Amino acid sequence: MRNLLKDHRRVPPARKPPIYLISWAGYPNFGDELIAATWVNYLAKVAPTTDVWLDVREPGTVTALLRGIHPRLHVVNTVFRALHDVEHGSGRSMRSLIEDLGSPKYDAGLLALREASTVHLLGGGVLHRDWAANLHIVEAMRAVRDISGARLFATGQGLMPFAGDPLTDLDHLSVRDRPSAQAAGVPVGFDDAFLLAEDARHARALGLLSGHKGDGSSARTEGTDAPSEVVVCVQSDTLAEGSFERMLDFAGAQVRRWDLPRESVRYLEAIPGDDHEGFDRLRDLVAPDGFIPFQAAWDGDFTFGPHQVWLTTRFHHHLVAALHGARGVALSGKPGYYDVKHQSVIEVGSNWSLVHAGQTSEPVALEELTAPAGFAEAVRAKRDEAKQLYGR
Repeated sequence: MRNLLKDHRRVPPARKPPIYLISWAGYPNFGDELIAATWVNYLAKVAPTTDVWLDVREPGTVTALLRGIHPRLHVVNTVFRALHDVEHGSGRSMRSLIEDLGSPKYDAGLLALREASTVHLLGGGVLHRDWAANLHIVEAMRAVRDISGARLFATGQGLMPFAGDPLTDLDHLSVRDRPSAQAAGVPVGFDDAFLLAEDARHARALGLLSGHKGDGSSARTEGTDAPSEVVVCVQSDTLAEGSFERMLDFAGAQVRRWDLPRESVRYLEAIPGDDHEGFDRLRDLVAPDGFIPFQAAWDGDFTFGPHQVWLTTRFHHHLVAALHGARGVALSGKPGYYDVKHQSVIEVGSNWSLVHAGQTSEPVALEELTAPAGFAEAVRAKRDEAKQLYGR
């Protein structure tokens, strides 16, 4: 059929084999979307004439969020459809689907996957024991390599609680926390979101800069004044039993302890819907116009900065807020998972306090909170990693 239709694209044919990215974006989730946007933006600078395939769960959502970032971006859900087929459909293995084809639903996408020179699993914390089915994604990557010889990358991974696959056969692997590094036998790396600071223009377009360099270098001096704004987010999903209620109780006590005017309290959504219940339960402490939905923040209607003090369960809220100089308290609602994630940012330099939902904790006074120490090492390392993989 395609040979009967004229190709009206005005861009010239790609001169290099495609780059294939696999991302957890599409839910949407602030951190996953941010990581996807950051890598696509980087490739727009270093490989603007190369086809980039971005495989996500919900391509319509991601297409709308990332429109215009890369001139040759194609957003699909081929690998995730195959994952669903393996778990809930034909019962065929991922390797069989990719090697033997025969699925009229998405063979075209699988053929595109098999053409890639690089298959890159973007960062996240979903390859672990509790969501073991996600390891089929790695099975798909290995099958592609066996067919085409494609290089396999995985960056900024969080592997806790460990599912048993150290991913050491990949051509490149980086992990973002110490327990994952120990399990995989590799050095400790950094979360992919630190690549955000690689391009200040892109960061500013997403509302993620507050007037300084974006590498945490000025956080120590700018964060010494008393905060003028409180930002809160308490999630209701993927928590240990009873954690949500305990975190809500702590959040209420903590915001009251800080004693800033209600008009200065904001609630920033990371996952639409899943984070709204927390706001609903805490709305009496939040400014009447203080709820900031995901889309508003994505479109730039929110600015991170050292004028803020944070109370959040969300890992990438913690990372990005600290990257821009904010002090705060991170809440962990699932031992072995969220505490590992938050601790990784604390060790890199956020200096935030970590409160565990299963423990009795007193609210933290403002004067007990320390400004972030700066993230120059993390930003530099992530820039170097991107350059190593794709050039500059």
